[in-house]
Amino acid sequence: MSRAMFLRIFIGLFGIVFIVLTFWLSAHFHLNASTKLVIILAFALATFFAEVIIAIDNLEKRLKNAFPSLELSLKDQIAVNETIKLYNKLKRSHTGISTRIALADFEKIHHVLCQAEKGGDFVFHDIYSASMILLAALEPGQSFKVVSNLTKRFYWKSGRDMTEHAKLNYKQAKRGVHIERIFILNTKDELSEIKEILAEQEENNIDVSYAFRGDLDKMLPYASFAISVEQTTGIISHREDSLGKVTITSNNEIITDLATKFDDIKRQSIKLGSEIHQANT
Repeated sequence: MSRAMFLRIFIGLFGIVFIVLTFWLSAHFHLNASTKLVIILAFALATFFAEVIIAIDNLEKRLKNAFPSLELSLKDQIAVNETIKLYNKLKRSHTGISTRIALADFEKIHHVLCQAEKGGDFVFHDIYSASMILLAALEPGQSFKVVSNLTKRFYWKSGRDMTEHAKLNYKQAKRGVHIERIFILNTKDELSEIKEILAEQEENNIDVSYAFRGDLDKMLPYASFAISVEQTTGIISHREDSLGKVTITSNNEIITDLATKFDDIKRQSIKLGSEIHQANT
């Protein structure tokens, strides 16, 4: 039963009781007709205002159902409305192949949102944004485990997304988020290039190490992945040469399996500087 229906039934029952009570009181206290009329009109007026409130509430619900963006903040409403206007404009113009590709990608958003709502996997096209959203959601004491193929210096030092990603890592590590990152290298030349980043992350309280892909046999199922067990979220990159396309998963079994694989890979990984110690011993 809806809230409006409940209120109407309550008002109806209360009205019957009120009218009966009014006539009983008028007979008991010998109220004149004018007083009875005033009492009944007062109740009728109160009932009218109650109906107006119910009608406004129902209208608000209908408007929100018809225009869901009304539930958003003003800033988000403006962004959504501008996006819809732009979509309609491009849909009408058919200006070229690039426009058609952009429209096709936009039309996938509904599928992505449906997948997210039911906890299914979906593809996201920005590895940095996905990683930052997950990392920013973590609280002190929670973990962020990454097997990374971002093994070039420019992945951390070039461009706004890269530098903001690095800064957020250091900020969260300082807050007490436990970040573990294993860099997956293909050659020893890559180690020389990434040593500066390894040292910098280690200095910023990140548990960092590296491993060579050739030494991992079949332990590494994907090009790279990042997980938070506490947030039941994983970010998976399937191809080493495609950093802009990742799968987002909230499948608990997959995340548990990736956590196990992370631990296996970590046992094979090397801490910066330990290779010198190993050579001396």
